[in-house]
Amino acid sequence: MNSLNRDEDLERNNSLYGSLLYKTSSSYQNIYVTERNDFMGMQGKFRMLQFSTDAIQGIINLEQPNRIVASYIRTSVDLIEHYVADFKKGYIIGHGIGTVSSYYSHKYMLTAEIDPEVLEVSMKYFGHTGKNVEVGDGQALLKTRESQSLDIIFLDAFSGSEIPIHLTTKEFFELTNEKLSDRGILILNYLGKAVKDKFLNTLYSRISKIFPCVKVFAPAPKSKRKQNLIIVASKRKLDDYSPLEAAPIQIDR
Repeated sequence: MNSLNRDEDLERNNSLYGSLLYKTSSSYQNIYVTERNDFMGMQGKFRMLQFSTDAIQGIINLEQPNRIVASYIRTSVDLIEHYVADFKKGYIIGHGIGTVSSYYSHKYMLTAEIDPEVLEVSMKYFGHTGKNVEVGDGQALLKTRESQSLDIIFLDAFSGSEIPIHLTTKEFFELTNEKLSDRGILILNYLGKAVKDKFLNTLYSRISKIFPCVKVFAPAPKSKRKQNLIIVASKRKLDDYSPLEAAPIQIDR
């Protein structure tokens, strides 16, 4: 199916999360900007970025543009503030609409985004400045950073609703371990199930072979539906902590 027919099917079946404001296709994916007046029980003017019909890559309330709408972003910030509140340098793989980089605009926070169209859309429709964003593959760009120079690496990259497979390999996690400082943390946003998710178990096992401390947080720990699960890993022991909008879960290895 070509991209135009796919777009028409999305509109006909109303399978986007809101009314379609803009659509384009890049070398990597279809890109949709949608709008709606309510989100998760909140009222406002919500604008969303989508690459697929089953996930939102970014959301902003145009009536309160400085407020973080996505719960998983609030949880990620909560974990950052707890574990590395005084971080010096951070690196994000996956730009989306630039919510995290905008939140930490007063800090050293670089972003890698493979798709130049995504960066353009974030600037035109979501108000991102475009500063401190490198266009290119996140793994390749991360290799150019100095060893042990980063206090945060935040992986929030998606192809559709899945993390690109090369960013889930043993080699990639060894690279993050090399680039993180001794006190640093790796954060992954993974869309999956808190219960009986085979790939989550694989990810956890793979990361645990490289980082001595790995924790997983879920907003709905007993739910069997897909949700944004946050994985945090570090070279140092991390104390037990429950963010406001998620809870730690145990992963069977």
